[in-house]
Amino acid sequence: MEPSGVEQVRQRIAATSAEAVVAESRQRAEEIAELGAFLALADRPEWREGLLAGVPLAVKDNLDTRDLPTTGGTPALRDSRPGRDHPAVARLRAAGAAVIGKTNLHELALGITSNNAAFGPVRNPHDPTRSPGGSSGGSAVAVATGVVPIALGTDTGGSLRVPAAHCGVVGWRPTTGRWGTGRLVPISRTRDTAGVLATSVADVALVDEIVTGESAAAPSGRPLRLGVPRAGFYDDLHPEVARCTEQALERLAAAGVELVEVEVVGGHTLDEECGFPIVFFEIAQDLPAYLATLPGPESGLTLADVLAQVASPDVRGALEAATSGAFTEEVYRQAMTTRDRLRAAYAAALQPAGTQRLDALVYPTVPLPPPPLGDDETTELNGREVPVFLTTIRNTGPGSTAGMPAVSLPAGTTQAGLPIGISLEALPGEDAALLASARRVEAALAGD
Repeated sequence: MEPSGVEQVRQRIAATSAEAVVAESRQRAEEIAELGAFLALADRPEWREGLLAGVPLAVKDNLDTRDLPTTGGTPALRDSRPGRDHPAVARLRAAGAAVIGKTNLHELALGITSNNAAFGPVRNPHDPTRSPGGSSGGSAVAVATGVVPIALGTDTGGSLRVPAAHCGVVGWRPTTGRWGTGRLVPISRTRDTAGVLATSVADVALVDEIVTGESAAAPSGRPLRLGVPRAGFYDDLHPEVARCTEQALERLAAAGVELVEVEVVGGHTLDEECGFPIVFFEIAQDLPAYLATLPGPESGLTLADVLAQVASPDVRGALEAATSGAFTEEVYRQAMTTRDRLRAAYAAALQPAGTQRLDALVYPTVPLPPPPLGDDETTELNGREVPVFLTTIRNTGPGSTAGMPAVSLPAGTTQAGLPIGISLEALPGEDAALLASARRVEAALAGD
């Protein structure tokens, strides 16, 4: 089954029935079992009348759902049933969406390959020997394979946009806090947000409006002005990523988009100074606080209990760092001060002194194509071994730390057919305008 959007699914519902479409979606989920995209399927997915009546929805298994487990992809939560919905899940259900299942992820969402040692890997549908990206890998695969038109995920450092880029779909990270807080297995309250994967910006905007109540902005009518942050964001790219990105920029320029060379001064350095300290300090507080809210025996778990059962070596290393005692209150305060400087650097890049402000930054989502599944520590880039995690999130990480909204769009494929993505990123709170800009970019890339 090819990927399909919400409107195409509505047409199928009109031609048959919601029951038939939901049953087809669930069957398709079973048919792609070899890709490892789902951890649980609903026996009888429910829906109601509304804007999304009968539209199938997949939910990443770190977002709480009232009728299915929320495992976070980790053994300690294997049987956890929170009995409640994350705010985004609740609002989409209220609009009629049918939750067909929970999707696989990088364990505890603490990675970007979705090679989950506890529940099995998620595989890229374009090449099952490759990673689909993470941590929302299962959700991206569910959309890319046509199981569902929309799937929820989360993003702390790139976990929606990386799998969107690697699987050839659209990935939306809203401003931190815009989609509600709580009722998810957390990493960092400063950086975590739920978001959505879909086949088009129109569907992303529809979901965002349902979740937030805010409509997408109307097109301004003036030419778009996009900042091109060459330094840091365009360095050391895989040749095919560079080719796809430059071709995308050429299409945008040909469509009348004004491309302005800018610099996020110190952006990557500032992120290196504060990004991980924020995560490691906050997960040591936020994960135990979440566990305490659970209705079952999991409420008695400690962070040490969860760590003792972690199956993925990279995740174990991250939690050991978080529990090492190195990330003190003072370290955290300094990191948050550095974050303020990072946010200011983005603001200066998007609002150049003496010139008209920019609509967004544009850059390649990930510096390299999907790496081979199993490249958990290092992978090859331009003839040398590089750290797969830090290289993959090089472009998505700084804006995540700053709490900014961003969207990844398909921008072509490698000669082997592996998808490549480009991202647009704007200042916190500019979500509606960013989605409007993304629709125009999407149309320009398609030649419309």
